[in-house]
Amino acid sequence: MVAVVVFTVGQAALAAPVPVLPVAAAPTGSEPVAVQRSATAKVADLIGTGSINDTGKRWGVEGTDLGHMFMVGPRMAMTFGDTFGGPPASDFYSVPHVDWRSNVIASIDPPASPAAGLRFRGMITDRPGHAKELIASKKVKGVQETVIPTYGIATGPKNATMNLQYMSVQSFDQPGHWRLTGSGIASSSDGGVTWKDQPSARWPANSKFGQVAYVRPGGPDDPKAPVPAGSTPGDTVYVYGIPGGRYGDLSLAKVPAASLTDAAAYRYWNGTGWVAGETNAVPVVEGPVGELSVRWSSYYQRWIMMYLVDDTGEIVLRTAPAPTGPWGPAQVVTTTKDFPKAYAPYLTPRWTDGPDLWFTISQFTTYRVELMKTRLSVLPAGASVPAAVLPKSVPARSPSLSAPPLPQAAAATSTPPPSSSATSTPPPSSSATPTTTPTEAAVAPTTTSAVTTSSSGPAPAAAASGSSP
Repeated sequence: MVAVVVFTVGQAALAAPVPVLPVAAAPTGSEPVAVQRSATAKVADLIGTGSINDTGKRWGVEGTDLGHMFMVGPRMAMTFGDTFGGPPASDFYSVPHVDWRSNVIASIDPPASPAAGLRFRGMITDRPGHAKELIASKKVKGVQETVIPTYGIATGPKNATMNLQYMSVQSFDQPGHWRLTGSGIASSSDGGVTWKDQPSARWPANSKFGQVAYVRPGGPDDPKAPVPAGSTPGDTVYVYGIPGGRYGDLSLAKVPAASLTDAAAYRYWNGTGWVAGETNAVPVVEGPVGELSVRWSSYYQRWIMMYLVDDTGEIVLRTAPAPTGPWGPAQVVTTTKDFPKAYAPYLTPRWTDGPDLWFTISQFTTYRVELMKTRLSVLPAGASVPAAVLPKSVPARSPSLSAPPLPQAAAATSTPPPSSSATSTPPPSSSATPTTTPTEAAVAPTTTSAVTTSSSGPAPAAAASGSSP
């Protein structure tokens, strides 16, 4: 098959440790907590040749980043940003790579425990052994350099409709900073094979919600989360937003799950209530805030947020009693000294009912996604958080501030994939709806035609990564 439907709908690290609360005395959510840095550890490489998924050999994915997750029926989707083929390299960008795809997606059958890693059941493909670009991009710096999904969520009957919020990147300018042409949402109703851009879901280039993280109390990704008064489980999606780049404040919106793709239905937190108009949104966390995720921990009985502080190279965690906050002080989970050029911590939508917190990170050095874990220590009432986990005022990162801009090498033509008619008979859904590209109206208002560029054409020998410039 040209594209394999892998999503089907069924029934629904170095600081001294501090004392851990005995398991028998479960947290109530009111006690102070501290990150147990000694418990922060890598579990497994998920990407590349030699990883537990061997994605280089199986799907032509030698390097990629991000790896945010959401449930689709009984399976977990893991979505990635800019993706490249071989050759493998421990310092990924020390050699040129071709076969640039702006985004790909994998499916996972959730194991009872992620302690041995997350093994991919499959990836959406456009030909045997080749992960498919879901949302195409022009791949032209200064026009539309790439289109990167920043978070995903499933909605609709049986939560069968997959939605990816994407940012259309005009150009990566300097480490931690990039310009957008806008952002939007693309949806799939056929298991992720084809994607349709949603014209009613548009945010401008300077939006506070150029990049997002979703939370849905009582929904498939946070099934045990407390549901706010006046709502029913799963009927509300909270949308945490930052501007393009890693240096903006964090704002908050909410929208009925059934209206996720209608920007007019969003209401914004102004500090005391929900109002129309993005300009009224106030920060729930002051910047700089990089790529982030938020999940409810039924073990610790509080909301957990993780994100990168780019200018100090610290991946931090905050907790709160409610999605609106108040969010407690930042605590360091790990740094780019321990994991060079690490970014994009994404908490898993499962395994949130025990003392371990499971999350993915990306490292720009290896350009791989890794599964990680950490743990919190529950402190006595009134105790202070240990200084060892407080953010530092001096940079904690490795020598380079962030991943350096990649050389703008001359384009190298990769071998285009065979046509679908030459490889196999396409499934009925793919013949009816082609792979979707964000319309120019969404990403470059000065033009009107639809983008048709796909990853099967020429690709640069080395191209700037969408998620870690």
